[in-house]
Amino acid sequence: MEKKRALIIHGYERALRVSQEMLDHAGTGQWHKLIELEHDYLCEIDRLRMRDEQITLDSERQVHKKKILAQLLENDQKLHTLLQQRLDELSQLMEKNRVQQQVNRAYSATSAPVGE
Repeated sequence: MEKKRALIIHGYERALRVSQEMLDHAGTGQWHKLIELEHDYLCEIDRLRMRDEQITLDSERQVHKKKILAQLLENDQKLHTLLQQRLDELSQLMEKNRVQQQVNRAYSATSAPVGE
């Protein structure tokens, strides 16, 4: 039973490391690496959810788990902010592209030879 409790804490620590890596990749614009890690992170969280239902932690480990969960939530909020900023950037690029296409169409229509 003690080994299973330790495994749960190690799982939370692993999830925190992956979460931090995801945040680091988002911060440096390495979106493809973020996406690759997201699957690992979600799998780890699912494993933890199942183990948590089966095992009760002692008070010391509960405190440690709560600290890790707080860090996970903080990382999640930071990641959400970075993702929202990226979404805004992409939206601006799409809008610029849309306007450019309209300009190109308008210019093409006015520059067509007479008789066409």
